[in-house]
Amino acid sequence: GKVKKMIKDLIVKLMEQANRETDHKSYCDAELATNKQTREIKQSEVEELSASIEKNTAESTQLAEEIAQLSEAMAQLRKEQAEATEIREKEKATNTQTIADAKAAQLAVQRATKILKDFYAKASGDAAFLQGGARMGEQMAQAANAPYKGMQAENGGIVGFLEVVLSDFARLEADTSSAEDRAAEAYENFMDESNEDIAVKTTASEHKTSKKE
Repeated sequence: GKVKKMIKDLIVKLMEQANRETDHKSYCDAELATNKQTREIKQSEVEELSASIEKNTAESTQLAEEIAQLSEAMAQLRKEQAEATEIREKEKATNTQTIADAKAAQLAVQRATKILKDFYAKASGDAAFLQGGARMGEQMAQAANAPYKGMQAENGGIVGFLEVVLSDFARLEADTSSAEDRAAEAYENFMDESNEDIAVKTTASEHKTSKKE
């Protein structure tokens, strides 16, 4: 009886131990499978994160290059504006002076023409100019080397010549005024267009800078 009982107890213990080992193996297998799955998931996450970092780095680099290009373009536009402004100011000063000179010249020619006409109206032989015009009359007479009435009768004469000069100065004033108006309009158009271009590039740069950060 005791031997059988001992054998029975031993068999029970061995079976229990075998069951425990089986359970432990199953647990280990399950743990290993779980760990493998976890590792695979983590590896996938690492790869995705690395890819995301590389993508973001590439985008950041691209944005930085685009921002630099925009900054360079805006700097160039401002430089061109400064150059255009300098040229415009000089051009305006020159045109203003030319117009003023042309107006002054027209007044001078008109006065000279009036003096000559008054002189011719009253001249007789070597008669002098009216008061204030004698000196000019003598100089013109010497230059022409002909009698006063003869000068008036020549092809156009001095009066005709002065009228041509007056017309030339009037044309110079008109042409310069027109050129000034055109130049001013072209300058304003350029400044408006370049300011709009700078505004667009500034907005784009700010957007890219915000996106980069």
